[in-house]
Amino acid sequence: MRSVIILCLIAVMQLVTISVEAQNTTTIPLDARVKYGKLSNGMTYYIMHNEEPKDRVSLYFVQNVGGILEKDSQNGLAHFLEHMAFQGLEHYPGKSMLNYLEANGIKFGRDINAYTAQDETVYNLSNIPATRESLLDSALLVLHDWSGGLLLEGEEIEAERGVIHEEWRTRRNSRFRLMKQSSPFLYNHSQYAKRDVIGSLDIIDHFKHQELRDYYHKWYRPDLQAVVVVGDVDAEKIEQKVIALFSKIPAKKNAAERLYYPVPDSDELGFVVAKDKEAQGVSMNWIFRKDPVLLRDESYMRKELAQSMFSMMLNNRLRELTRKPDCPALNMGVGNFSLARTKEASYLSVSPKENKAKEAFSLVLTELERARRFGFNTSELKRVKTQLMRSYESYKDEYVKVDNETWAQQLGDHFLEAAPFPSLDWEMNFAHQTIPAISLKEVYASFNDFENVNNSVISIAGPDKETIIYPGKEELLALVERVKQLDLIAYEDDTDDSPLVAYDLEEKKIVDTSRMASVDGRNIMQYTLENGAKVLVLSTELNKDQILLSAYSFGGMSVLDRDQLESANIATSVAAMSGLGNFNAIQLQKKLTGKKARVSASLGTNTEGFNGSASPKDFETMLQLLYLKFEHPRFEKESFETMLGSMKNKLAYIKTDNGKAFKDTIAMITSNYHPRSILFGERFVKNIDFDTAVDVYKDRFQDASDFTFIFVGNIDKDKDLPLICKYVGNLSSTKRTESWVDHHMKPAKGASFREVKREMEVPKATVYFSMYKDVKYNLHTRTYVRVIAELLSKRYLETIREEEGGSYGVSVRPSISKRNYEHASITMNFDCDPLKREKLSGIMKHEITTMVKKGIQVDELNEIKKNYVKSREESVAKNNFWLSAIQLSLMNEEPITNTEEYNKIVNDITAKGVQKFAKKLFKGYDSVEAVMLPASSN
Repeated sequence: MRSVIILCLIAVMQLVTISVEAQNTTTIPLDARVKYGKLSNGMTYYIMHNEEPKDRVSLYFVQNVGGILEKDSQNGLAHFLEHMAFQGLEHYPGKSMLNYLEANGIKFGRDINAYTAQDETVYNLSNIPATRESLLDSALLVLHDWSGGLLLEGEEIEAERGVIHEEWRTRRNSRFRLMKQSSPFLYNHSQYAKRDVIGSLDIIDHFKHQELRDYYHKWYRPDLQAVVVVGDVDAEKIEQKVIALFSKIPAKKNAAERLYYPVPDSDELGFVVAKDKEAQGVSMNWIFRKDPVLLRDESYMRKELAQSMFSMMLNNRLRELTRKPDCPALNMGVGNFSLARTKEASYLSVSPKENKAKEAFSLVLTELERARRFGFNTSELKRVKTQLMRSYESYKDEYVKVDNETWAQQLGDHFLEAAPFPSLDWEMNFAHQTIPAISLKEVYASFNDFENVNNSVISIAGPDKETIIYPGKEELLALVERVKQLDLIAYEDDTDDSPLVAYDLEEKKIVDTSRMASVDGRNIMQYTLENGAKVLVLSTELNKDQILLSAYSFGGMSVLDRDQLESANIATSVAAMSGLGNFNAIQLQKKLTGKKARVSASLGTNTEGFNGSASPKDFETMLQLLYLKFEHPRFEKESFETMLGSMKNKLAYIKTDNGKAFKDTIAMITSNYHPRSILFGERFVKNIDFDTAVDVYKDRFQDASDFTFIFVGNIDKDKDLPLICKYVGNLSSTKRTESWVDHHMKPAKGASFREVKREMEVPKATVYFSMYKDVKYNLHTRTYVRVIAELLSKRYLETIREEEGGSYGVSVRPSISKRNYEHASITMNFDCDPLKREKLSGIMKHEITTMVKKGIQVDELNEIKKNYVKSREESVAKNNFWLSAIQLSLMNEEPITNTEEYNKIVNDITAKGVQKFAKKLFKGYDSVEAVMLPASSN
């Protein structure tokens, strides 16, 4: 389950228990593509035809109820009820609903899911094959049963207690504990401060069954529910099905009023300092409450745009400051968010460096004051308008590729909060008319959001350490007054209008052309340029507003000396922070305003390379960025110092980071304590050297003849291939021959075990177990390893989660690699009660033994096979699938498998074949096992 715990970060308020009417409305016309209606029982429905992905449909069941409506004796039961919606329905008792859907390739957790929040509960069945009417009818019947057909059998309720208890344990991390301290102030002790969705552990463990049933029968009812169906279907036909099926659900007699709890305003500034021993840094937030706009009309949308422009311009200024080494803040920001259904908020946010809280807070106040006194420049306004308009144009270009999930979620918001859902034409007309017309005067109205200090909260959160000095309320108020008296000067807009690439480049020749492959009717062309660069091009119309780039060369950090590794690890980050060519990072960001193009460099263990994406209209810009990153990277000592300062700040809190301590332990065991293993810490920071980082970058990105460049997307070869020849063709080439170096980093032979004990606020055991076995790398072995991992995951769901109630879930991750050595691994990890750790670990290993000795269930295997075939059908409709397929084919020297061949491989898998492979895989394997326990445990 995606159980969303909606708690913001900060706080203050006063107790008010009355309800308010908070039904939002909109005057923006609903997109005509949507079949919309309300049944006689009060249920709302939205049905829309959409063809992304092709032959798929998603169904959402949206309920305007959540944790906020619980009585004190029901705290946590809205979320508990969400779990029970998968544990027995009127037409699908027990696990039959999940079994039926998974047998048809619809996977629990990926396609079948739900979340609970304070004000809503939403279920979804996604990626249903639209061509199978009976399956779609069954999915609609599931939604029907979610409305009023949950069985809520006592035995199932008891079985789920342990699962949710362990979810509670998993979610009780430092961040959650800090929010629990802050939320009473943020929500002013209102109902929102009492409900965190996951609820009270005492209630979860001990509530009477009738309490859960009472909540269900009171709040799960048609007038608070909406059916959303989006996909490649006949909308009129589905509408008739929905009307016929859901009209049968009777309206609730004497229905309870759906209360909308207020977050009351306060009469004085609230202040809270939340501390936790495991916190990893300090954060400061100043939250200004404001009433929500209930009428979502054009005026509301225009104001939203003006507020966005305000936040974008001020945040751009704040980001410029954080790039300076002497900046006391790591991050600063302003913005707006929905505090609750009945309250909005604006915020100032600061992440200060260690013991720089007052200086960082003063800095963000100073920039707000500077903007208030002198305003924004017309050049700043022009850029954000260009950026916003470009986002609308991009939305238009990608409109036909917006997927079912996105539309379904937006229609859910239309039901819950009257979020506008207009047509494309309406939205584009609105943008073209409104964005250019918004004045600076309208933007300046956002300053008012930060005026009412009495109705605001300053919330500070951070480590519970004596060495951390937290400022008090009066100190911060004094800073506010001091900033108002500062002698300030206006902001200067630093821009550079020169060309991005100021070099006269000639188009280079293609010296060889061939067809790499033809897969599923798609021709992948290969070109060799004068400088030796190899270029692969696959032109598709899978997304008309997308071209993807990936480039790689073997070598990476494996060819470097040990004393270069720490510096190499940050080389590409220093370059990215410094800018490109003649532009520093700030100038470059401004230069790229309105451009939909990006390129990032990467330096991995065995490869170096680039990844990028662009709109076809900005394809040349992407190529220019690629050219500059290769030929004219920029390295500023100031950017390096800024990065170093951030790292040193992290060192101040590293000793209390349990997650990092555990991951570091695993990393060292997995490499058998190899000297080339890199862990972030004092040694890492000490060994970083600016000049070494620069030298490594220049060395790794100097020879185009050693690189392969792959382009996939809406490529016009007549127009775009000459551009590739111009920019890629002019990259430097030394014609060196290079490969990666095997340093034999692998686990020790046999079983390796390590127990880690750490101080914890909430006792929890974390179990990690990974097995390794040498296997040949090919599609068959990759498929078998994945199948075995998924079968184990299903078994653990049944045994460890459901039968034992021992863990919220066991993660099972398969991997099969060709480098550094050919091997497969399957990794399992989970959290649990420390007292149950040994028993659950035993069950985990016992399931492996059972698979080897007794084999597997044919029906479970068939579920996985159907899911693979279904997933392949969905994947081939995406550019990133083809980009990855081409690169892996080249790197691993194996052909790309077409869909027909892939499906045959999958369908030919048998239960005996899986058992046979499992016997080999689990015989004589090496393993790494690590367990983290509370320091107080025996």
